[in-house]
Amino acid sequence: MGVSGLKGPFTLTEEMLKIKVTGKFPGAFVLGSIDETDGTFLIEHRGCSDKNLKQTLQDHIPDGYQLFAFEYFLSPKGAFEKECEIYHDQPVLTPHPDRIEGSYWKCPRGTALD
Repeated sequence: MGVSGLKGPFTLTEEMLKIKVTGKFPGAFVLGSIDETDGTFLIEHRGCSDKNLKQTLQDHIPDGYQLFAFEYFLSPKGAFEKECEIYHDQPVLTPHPDRIEGSYWKCPRGTALD
């Protein structure tokens, strides 16, 4: 049940984060739940972390999401580009991601960000 080329989904708990998300790295992620009618993963939120994906996911535990899927990237730009890809694959998750302030990164699918 892969999600947009991400690892998971996994249960969004402190215990699972300790097992699956190690180290402080940039990354992209989605949060959601399982559709009770057909068992598919429903993406309800997407995001990225510029420095510490694990901490960003921990910050979302109180928000009530059941599951997460993620991928690490070598740079914040890679995480941003993956979040853009997720947006274009799941356009209901608006708005389009913003790039880091002061950067001139472009959306890999050509969406204007200015």
